[in-house]
Amino acid sequence: MTASTRDELVSLLTIERLAPYLRESDGNIDLALELYSWNAAIAAASMEVVAYIEVMLRNAVDRELSRYAHEEQRKLPWFLVPSITGESHDAISKSIEATRTRLRGLSAHRDSRDQIIAGLSFGFWTELFGSKHEDLWRAALSNALPGTPAGRRKNVTAKLERLRPFRNRLAHHDSLLSQDVLFQLEEMLTLAEWMSPGARTWLERHEKVSDLYRQRPVTPIDTLVVPATEAWDLYENNGIYICPAGRNFRPSKYLAFYANKEIKPTIAQILYHRDNVEWTTTEAARLSTLAGDANKNDRKIAAAITASRAAGWTGGRYQIFLLSRIGDPRTIELKAAIPHLHSGRGSAFVQRHRYVSHHSLQSAKDTSDVK
Repeated sequence: MTASTRDELVSLLTIERLAPYLRESDGNIDLALELYSWNAAIAAASMEVVAYIEVMLRNAVDRELSRYAHEEQRKLPWFLVPSITGESHDAISKSIEATRTRLRGLSAHRDSRDQIIAGLSFGFWTELFGSKHEDLWRAALSNALPGTPAGRRKNVTAKLERLRPFRNRLAHHDSLLSQDVLFQLEEMLTLAEWMSPGARTWLERHEKVSDLYRQRPVTPIDTLVVPATEAWDLYENNGIYICPAGRNFRPSKYLAFYANKEIKPTIAQILYHRDNVEWTTTEAARLSTLAGDANKNDRKIAAAITASRAAGWTGGRYQIFLLSRIGDPRTIELKAAIPHLHSGRGSAFVQRHRYVSHHSLQSAKDTSDVK
């Protein structure tokens, strides 16, 4: 690309829109444009999966509500039967009428039953899984997603509520740099699996998101990986990492644990870090009495001192990282631990600590892929 072509492209995209890509690329405009192109490609691939999920979901719901309403006998669509849709019938009727009006505006006779179903918004279908439709879930909608854990509507609702803002971000061509795209992909694959395990298998073969994710041109080094023979249990139970005082760490957003020849599948977000903490019951008692929001981290450190000493950690001085816990939405959960396949003296992936990109952790098959 010539300099003049690049300048024309930047003027069309605007510096304001390229700003997050320039930050990720340390101001390098060529890298920023590569990153912008990658963002567009992975957004398109993500939207493809969203489209599959949306079509599958609405057709599964339509199928089950059609059966529940005995459409073949009634000769009347389920969405026109008040006894089927219950208290929400008026709201559903308004959505149907708005869709029919829009379809008629495009062309006469376009408001057939199938066209109405296809024309209803994703929001319409997700709202059918709200709490006011619990009876409808038990009677019919649960059959649309028979694999839902414990048959609980809330499990479906939670995934759809997380998917909607992601779908909107894709539709508005927003940046995905701060989005956990692989998490969103897994959410969609899980919804497909709850509808049909075969649907998930098919989607896994056809989705392009995973491959594109590995091709990201700029990956910030933002994750501290620490050896965790003992620290992993302490994190699992208490959401903390402690190590000797005075050890130097550069600023990082995440912390990952290496133990038993693998990087554990939980990447915690670093919420707070303090060095040179006196690790005594006296200090724990002092910190625990500090009141107010400004001292909430002091109280958490007090609890950490008490818990770690009960687990056998002796007194002295340590530095502590307060971390997001397993199950916290700020925590990145990998599909599986990342194995370290090298062996021999001095071959451990982490000796003291090292820094990597959380992006590479999310797509790594083993530690040779981590960078």
